[in-house]
Amino acid sequence: MKRAGLGMVGLAVLAWACTGAPESLPQPTIVAVEPATLPVNTKNDDITIRFDARYAMTVDYGAEKVDARMGSGRIWVDEEEATVTRFDPTGVAIATVPQGLGAGVHAVRLRLDDGREAVSKEALTLRPPGQEAVDPPILEDGGVLMATDAGPIIKGFDGGVGDGGEPEDAGPGAEDPMREGDVTAYVFDPIEGTRISRTAFTITVHAQGPRAGHFQGSLELIASRGTVKPAKIGPCDSGVCNATIILDAPAGNVHLNSVDAFGVTGESNTFRLEPYK
Repeated sequence: MKRAGLGMVGLAVLAWACTGAPESLPQPTIVAVEPATLPVNTKNDDITIRFDARYAMTVDYGAEKVDARMGSGRIWVDEEEATVTRFDPTGVAIATVPQGLGAGVHAVRLRLDDGREAVSKEALTLRPPGQEAVDPPILEDGGVLMATDAGPIIKGFDGGVGDGGEPEDAGPGAEDPMREGDVTAYVFDPIEGTRISRTAFTITVHAQGPRAGHFQGSLELIASRGTVKPAKIGPCDSGVCNATIILDAPAGNVHLNSVDAFGVTGESNTFRLEPYK
């Protein structure tokens, strides 16, 4: 004998309705789209859609079996259907952004097999070529950074010229706090060849700017797909940040972004990731 019951599978909540019809279940919701900003695509970029959905289920207490009616789904960016490379009904889908979309803000739409849909109207921004990404989160702790320190004051003179016309302060040194504008960008050494998911490899990131050589803070790392550990690297040494990281993501193209406490970013080249065997 089968009876209706409630259960939990992964991130998605399973709910049985009396009729079993899709319209008796609530619509799914899109929780997040990652990354939220990409360049106008000249290559195959992937996005990860995280969602919540309820599904019908029945419990056969006699046979001690649970029948969860969970299927797959489809993804659109605006009116262009994306190629879905992975669909986990418990709350994660990975899709390739369609080619030909213009710069600007785009909606992402998710449709489950049973016809229920969720739309996030401003989920993805495609930026023009050459425009710097600004959407990665800003670190609260970037090391020894200070936005309001103009440098040491010597004998009443602050970084300028004394009464006698002679410079009294040559500017901030390596031990002085960093200020906004001291670092203007971060550059990754090329990540060459194919990398393996869940297998460690090393990266090197160089600070750029007027005081790049003084940077000894930390950087946050964000992967275009999946997760990267550690998510924060540092302290850096004289503007050079070396780290050993592990990427966990499905096979495909991926790149890394870095961001410091002032929101200054850097982006690696795109490289291939293969599954762990």
